[in-house]
Amino acid sequence: MSAETFTPSSFDAESEMLPQDPPPRIVRFIAHWLIAVFGVGLLAAIFVQLPETEHAPFILVPHNGADPIQSPRLATLSRVAVAEGQTVSAGTELFVLRSDEIRVFDTQLRTLTEDLRTHQMTLARMEEAYTAEADIKNAQVSQAESELRFHEKQANSNRDLLVRLEKLSKSGGFSQVDLIKLQLEAAGAEKDQAVAQRTLEQVKLERQQMRNEHARKRAEETAEVEKLKMKLEGLKSDLENSQQSLLTIRAPYDAVVISLSQRNAGSVVQNGQELCQLARTESKPLARLLLNESGLAKIVMGQPVRFFFEAFPYQRYGALSGKLDWVSPSAVSSSGGQHFVALASFDDTANRQRLTLRVGMKGEARIRIGRRTLIEYAFEPIKQLKEGIRN
Repeated sequence: MSAETFTPSSFDAESEMLPQDPPPRIVRFIAHWLIAVFGVGLLAAIFVQLPETEHAPFILVPHNGADPIQSPRLATLSRVAVAEGQTVSAGTELFVLRSDEIRVFDTQLRTLTEDLRTHQMTLARMEEAYTAEADIKNAQVSQAESELRFHEKQANSNRDLLVRLEKLSKSGGFSQVDLIKLQLEAAGAEKDQAVAQRTLEQVKLERQQMRNEHARKRAEETAEVEKLKMKLEGLKSDLENSQQSLLTIRAPYDAVVISLSQRNAGSVVQNGQELCQLARTESKPLARLLLNESGLAKIVMGQPVRFFFEAFPYQRYGALSGKLDWVSPSAVSSSGGQHFVALASFDDTANRQRLTLRVGMKGEARIRIGRRTLIEYAFEPIKQLKEGIRN
């Protein structure tokens, strides 16, 4: 019997090219491992809690508030030269206003300047006239005093002479007629002395009245001059940064622009209307947060906050810690719509790198409002979908 050669069929040849099934032991191990991983993941999703945070943008504001910059008169906003959060130096241009009142004030300034010059000239001429009159009065007083001294000496001489002649007349050494003549002359001298005394008093009184009148007029003119100077100083202060009908509003000190009430050129602003708010750069800051209404129910004062600054990248500087100090009881309107405002303070002990915080810096705040499990996070979209369908 001859030997026959075995030739495999085409199906067997193809089956040898297919991948071989893994051994059952490996299959069972992988299945058990996947079940264990799923179980551990499920337990972690049920029991492991992660912090729940509410995100909100913030900007640093001064602890003691900001100073408003107001329009000094009715005007049209010609240019806005700053942006919210910008740091400005003293004297930096903030706004340019256009107002026809500036020309009126310029005319008033010229008129008041001319009035001041007129009053100053009047005061100078009055001083010159008073000086001349005072010299005349002083000369009259000196002359009256000289005449009074002369009459006093003459009267005293006549008295002495009469005393001696009366003694001679008693002894018969002097005529009674001549004695009477001398007595009449002495009486005339006494009368002249009295007239000189009254004249001196009259001249002194006139001099005092002239002084009082001059002091009154001088006080009136001086008060008018001072009043005009004050008005001029006020107008000069208002027109200090003006040119024709344009008025430039400048920063009074080194500061940060906290907020802009007027952003668009062409807006009409009233006298005293707020243009922006400034805060000094060296003031201690607080964080002003803008909260959405959706997460407001879980936000309470005292909750911890983490601050991530745009100026200090988290990868290099990390985040700063703080706490929530205040939440507004009602919504506040802003450029982005209706928001609730909150204030948060910083924990200085957590600022290990001693970062310099300046008013106007921005970033994102993360408020820790509680803890949630992974499975709650997973079912959150389903809950929101159900609530949306229900509503």
